[in-house]
Order: sequence, then C-alpha cells, then structure tokens
Amino acid sequence: MFERNKLSFIAIFALLLALAAYYFGLFIDLTGDAGKYAAIARHITESGDYINLKIHGDAYDQKPPLLFWLAALGFKIGGLNNPSFKIFPVLYGFLGIFFTYKLGQSLYNKRTGQLAASMLFFSQFYFLYCMDIHTDLLLQANVALAIWQLSEYLKRRKALNFILAFTGIGLAMMSKGPIGGAVPAFALGAHLLLKGDFKQLFHPKWLAGITISLLVASPAFIGLQNQFGPEGLRFFFWTNNVGRISGEYVGNNTDHLFYIHNLLYLYAPWSLLLFASIFFEFKAIVSNPLKQQEHFLLGGIWVYFIIISLARGKAPNYIFILVPMLSVLTAKWTVHFLNKPESKELKTIQLFQGISFGLIAFFLLALIIYLFPSGNPFYWVLLLAVGTACLFIYLQKGFVTEKLLLPSVLLIALTNLYLNRQVFPYTFSFQSSVETARLFNEQAGPDEQLYNYLYDQYELFFYGKANATQIKDKSQLLETLQRPGSWIYTTPAGLDSIRQTGIAAKNIIPLKNKNMNRTGIKFIIPQLRESSLDTMYLVRTN
Repeated sequence: MFERNKLSFIAIFALLLALAAYYFGLFIDLTGDAGKYAAIARHITESGDYINLKIHGDAYDQKPPLLFWLAALGFKIGGLNNPSFKIFPVLYGFLGIFFTYKLGQSLYNKRTGQLAASMLFFSQFYFLYCMDIHTDLLLQANVALAIWQLSEYLKRRKALNFILAFTGIGLAMMSKGPIGGAVPAFALGAHLLLKGDFKQLFHPKWLAGITISLLVASPAFIGLQNQFGPEGLRFFFWTNNVGRISGEYVGNNTDHLFYIHNLLYLYAPWSLLLFASIFFEFKAIVSNPLKQQEHFLLGGIWVYFIIISLARGKAPNYIFILVPMLSVLTAKWTVHFLNKPESKELKTIQLFQGISFGLIAFFLLALIIYLFPSGNPFYWVLLLAVGTACLFIYLQKGFVTEKLLLPSVLLIALTNLYLNRQVFPYTFSFQSSVETARLFNEQAGPDEQLYNYLYDQYELFFYGKANATQIKDKSQLLETLQRPGSWIYTTPAGLDSIRQTGIAAKNIIPLKNKNMNRTGIKFIIPQLRESSLDTMYLVRTN
C-alpha cells in the first residue's frame, strides 16, 4: 500500500508537469497558419461578422469558421493576445481526450478507454498542437465524438446517439471541411460491410443523418456562397480536398512514408507501442478475421491513411485526425499484453518502451545541456526529481503497468515543459514579423500605418495595434511610399522593388528572421544558428 501511494503521488506529479507545459504553451507567439487564423478571428471580433470570413480585407475560403469562432470568443473575453486566441480551441481539444476515453470504452472496455485517453493527453501531438493551434485540434475531437456515438448507436439504437453522431460530423466539417465527414463514414462503412450488415449499411436513415450534419455545417456554406458564389461551395467540397490529393491545388510530396516517420516523433512517447500494436492488429486480422468484434478502427484509420500517404499535398498535422483512433488501437493491445504478464509480447513492448524512454531522455539532456541551455537551476531540480521518481518506479516489484507507462509520462511532460517555458519562447523571438508589429505598437503615431509587402505569412495582421494593410502590387507600393508615416515590412525582393521606385525612405531597418515552420537542422545547432537566419526589412517613409 505504501508503494502504491507513492506511485499515485508520482502520477499526480506527472499530471502537474503536463498541465504546466500546456499552460506555458498558451503564451508562445503565433506562427504560420496560427497567425492567419488569429487574424481572421480578429476580423470577426472587430466587425461582428461571423459568417463572411476575411483576411487582410480579402474574402477567405480555406477553412470553415469553428476555430475562428472559438478564438473570437477568447478575444471578446480576454483581448487580442496569445492566450485568448488559444484557450478555447485548447479546451475544445481536451474534449477529444474525453471522447477518446468513451470511444475506447465503447469499442472495448473502460481500461482501454482510460489508457487511450492518457496516451493522447501525454502525446507529443497534443503538446505541440495545443501550443501551435491548427484546425485539426478541433477536427480530431469532433471525429472522436462522431465515431463514439456511431458505435453507441449501433449497440443501443437510441435516437440521441444518432443525432449526436451526425452533429459531431457536422462540427467536424465546420472544423476542416468534408474530411470531417469522410473519416467517420469510412469507419462506419467498413464496420457494417465487414460485419455483413447490409441492411444497416444501405438503410435510408443515414440520409437523415447527412441532413443533420449539413445543417450543423451550414454557416460555412452560407459564408462561401455569399463571398464566392457556387465556386466557393465547389472549393469546399472538391478543390480543397481532391486538389491536395492530386497535387493540382497544392503539394508535390511523393514520400509515401511521410506519415510513418512523422509519427515516430509526433506520437512520442508511444510511437513504438503504436507500431507494435499495428503489427499485432493485422496479424490478428489475417489469422482469424471473423473473430474481430468491431471494424471501426480498421476503416476509420487505414482508408484515410492510405489516401493521405498517396496524396501529393502533405503536412504533419493532416494525420492528427487519426490520433484518437490510433490511441485506442495502441491501448487495446497494451491492455491485452498487460493481462499476460509472462508473455513474450509483453517483454517486447517493454523493450520498445524502454528504447523510447532512452531516446526522449537523450533529447531532453541535449536540449538542456547543449542545444538550448538555460541558466535556471530549477530545471535541473525538476530533472533530478523526475530521474529519482523513474528510478523508484523501476525498483518496485510488480506494478507492471506503472513500470511500462509512468516513466515515459514523466519524461515527456518534463520535456514539453522545458520546450514551452524555455526553448520555444526563445526560438519564436526570431520571428521578425512579430518584432515589427511590436515596434509599430510602441513607436508609431496615431496617423501612421503598418503594411505588409511580399511576406507570405500573416502575423502582422494579428499583432499590429491597428489593422495592417496588404500591399498587393507595385502601383499600390508606390502610393504607400509617397504616404508619410508608412511602416512597410518586406522581403529582400520587396526592398529591391522599393529602391527601384527612387523614393527615399526615412529608415531601412534590417531584421534577422527565422520562419518557425521551417527551422531546419542548422537553426537547432548553436554554432550554425546565426548562419541559418535570413533577413527581412522594415522600411519607414518620411
């Protein structure tokens, strides 16, 4: 009992480390897509228009509005800042942890659900995308809700489960488009098809469900129709999805193993457990396919996984939608082998988890000692506490589950606390767009204006105290240069264009810059970091 109480205390310590990591992630500056989403949400807040989405004054059609609505709610309550943008999407994303627990419980048992939810909460996926907000954070939560409720509906035939399932699908479509309906459809269709339940598969009631989903997602359709006409709806349902698969709209990535090697770090510390679980799952299917009680995971994971692996447009966050189901799959097999304490398979996954633990420990030490060292001794105190706790766990007799999972939980939580409190605030300080907006906010007079020229990200449009303006062509550039009090943020090519006009500028300030979406190995190595930076320019007119 004494050892059990100590292990419970260690588990609480790990939870507090993780919550601290999530908390500090709220304050880190925005970059890339997150900067764009914040700028759109800012427009909603200032205009009161929740339907017709805009970015720097232009109509926007890339993503549906659910994320922007949540961010705008944060802005209404807390003002225009990083935590206000992130807090409600993060809380919504945490609902995905609960939905994953219920999905695992519905498909298998309570222990599987609990372990799946824990794996999700302590995964690098969640730590990263609760810091760098993407629409996929909401998407995966809504898809988990939909599949959980579809599973419950087929068990109980209750109307409430049916309505909640298709409401979840509608919300998933409001998160990122039709893919929010496709993945639950793959899961449901595969389950019914492989169970041979053709009566259910072709039942007309599913049309009523589709109607519910379309009604829930209708604000996205209305905004697209208002601003783009029928072409906006075509973009939503076809171009933005099929175009990414074919590469006609965006993408030229032909690496079909892209998501395999991304899962190796994004699903840390559980990635090796995941790959082992996938192996055992397919081995079981091949050896006795009729024994399978459910096929939601088979259809929900692998149809979409094959599609995105073959697609020309790829990004690491595209696979986030599958992580709740991957967590349930991993938890299913982990629980299975934990119930066989003397099995060879359990020893195998213990070895795999030990390797994961060692790799994360090496990475954390490399961060603290060499890559991004801190002079704060508190991190060494935490590292000592985590190391002592891990040693205590390994020295206990029995407690197989705790030995397998708890050391990795401690280590991944501490790693992300160090990343979110020490590393990311430092590295994100190299975003000169954010620095420019803050300089403008501090120094610009009431009649001065901030402009963006040729820079393809959107942080200026969120962080500037006054709405920044996009310079779209050289004639508008010429006009802006002739206007006193103009602050123009631009690239080296943009500076060349400014000099070619022959108009003298009051001040040209070079700014060291790094795009945080594409850091590269040179930026990570301290001796090479300076050489990895490029230069942006802030040009001020007389």
